Amino acid sequence: MKKIYILLVALFALNSCGPTLESSKEDWTKNQEAITKLKAEYPVYATLIDQKLEAAKAIWTESEGISDEEKKVDKMEEANKLLSAGTVGNLRNIKQKVTDLKATKDKLLTMDFNSYKLENRTEDAVDEVKKAIKKAEAVIYLTPEEFDINEAPGQIDKAFNKLADSYKEVEAVISLINKEKAKIEKDKKAEEKKVSDEKVKDEQAKAQIKCEYCGTMNEAGSTKCKSCGANLPTN
Repeated sequence: MKKIYILLVALFALNSCGPTLESSKEDWTKNQEAITKLKAEYPVYATLIDQKLEAAKAIWTESEGISDEEKKVDKMEEANKLLSAGTVGNLRNIKQKVTDLKATKDKLLTMDFNSYKLENRTEDAVDEVKKAIKKAEAVIYLTPEEFDINEAPGQIDKAFNKLADSYKEVEAVISLINKEKAKIEKDKKAEEKKVSDEKVKDEQAKAQIKCEYCGTMNEAGSTKCKSCGANLPTN
């Protein structure tokens, strides 16, 4: 009985985390609003955006005729994804991706490193950032004369993916620099501890009292030799 209860709870939690009819309808409304703004922001891509919008509307209309709720939601999400992901999603997010990439690149340029390899990789990463941003700006500032509805989707997707790949590389270099920094700090502390331990050991050795009779080293403060029992000299 307990196992059945746990299974039901798990299934409920799984279903509650996914999209619902209400959330899909809300997303659809938001996506419609976002598409209107996108067309105003990128009028040169209006034809392409309308094409994707019509395809999404056709899928949405298809979802309205489905009685099974789960299948209905799946179809609604398919329509939503046409307006929030893929080419349209990339166009919606490309400016923010450029902003994020610039910020991450600036962060990288403020970091110090000691490795020659990391210096070269940093330079390469920064060069790739410049290329990625240039490619993205070609999409962002495309002129009506340059627009080709057949080539536009590929141009948008390639530019966005270039930004994403460049961002990952910059993050990877930052991670390596941080690891290098952490290792240097760890080695520094280990060396400091080693020096400190050796100093303590040396001081302890100096503080020991040597028995004049048998040569045994005794702890500081001892009055008699722990080996032969002879009286120890006092300072």
